[in-house]
Amino acid sequence: MEANNFITSLPSDPHASVRDGSELYGNDLDHEQLQLWYLQEAEAFFELDSGNSQTDPWYDYMRYTNDKLGFSYIDNIISQPTSMLVLGPGSGIEVLEFSQKHLSCRISFLESSVEFQRQLKDRFPGSDIITPVYSGDINLPARSQDLVCAFSVLHHIPNVSKVFAEVSRVMRPGGLFLVREPCSSMGIWGRPRSATPNERGISCSLMVKFAEENGFVCEIIPTPIILEPINKFLKKTVGFKSVPFPLLYQVDRILSRVLSFNDFYWRDSLLKKLGPSSYFYVFCRV
Repeated sequence: MEANNFITSLPSDPHASVRDGSELYGNDLDHEQLQLWYLQEAEAFFELDSGNSQTDPWYDYMRYTNDKLGFSYIDNIISQPTSMLVLGPGSGIEVLEFSQKHLSCRISFLESSVEFQRQLKDRFPGSDIITPVYSGDINLPARSQDLVCAFSVLHHIPNVSKVFAEVSRVMRPGGLFLVREPCSSMGIWGRPRSATPNERGISCSLMVKFAEENGFVCEIIPTPIILEPINKFLKKTVGFKSVPFPLLYQVDRILSRVLSFNDFYWRDSLLKKLGPSSYFYVFCRV
């Protein structure tokens, strides 16, 4: 099936356990399937985004939530982080401000896109750029990282439980894993995808399960956030300049929490779509 000139690996009619969010499609792929998935996704976001994520105010707001729900906890738990791994950073803009405040923190980026790798080398001189491998192994020593970040990237990756295992391996006890991810299927898979070929969200319960199975505990209760209908409403009406981020954040927090009762993974009706779009997680390595 073609989607934005790409071929997707997602099935048009997934199993019931995938539809209810209790299983994640693509979490048990063999080497050949992993290779195909990787090739489909490697440059897809760079090509389809065309720099939009660096100028779109909704993406800018997502970065604001990273600070409010993630980076604000670091100084209380890790006084002076010396090492950080960022999964799928794209251009790296998500961690730019953090890097400027923590100049002694060595940053490693795990990025598949050759184009984004070039941008990272320019923006973060002296950082380590690691090219992912199909197996999901991360080329870093065990217990070498104080902090790992994955902001809207795991839903592009196959074998997510393997990624959790590797993050657990490379992280020091007491380290933090900051995650922000969509929690729904991100559309009906039998139709053309709106963004990259294989993106699919991860249910909150499954994300916590992957974390706990790999030696993490929730430092805070997972936070529903980034309610997509707000984005659509603002762009069609008053725009983002009329709503300061602190106010937007409070409205988003309230509405996302209120609608969290309607948290379906497979949202094939209008009513089911009125649920939280993403969750923010702060996991601590035991």
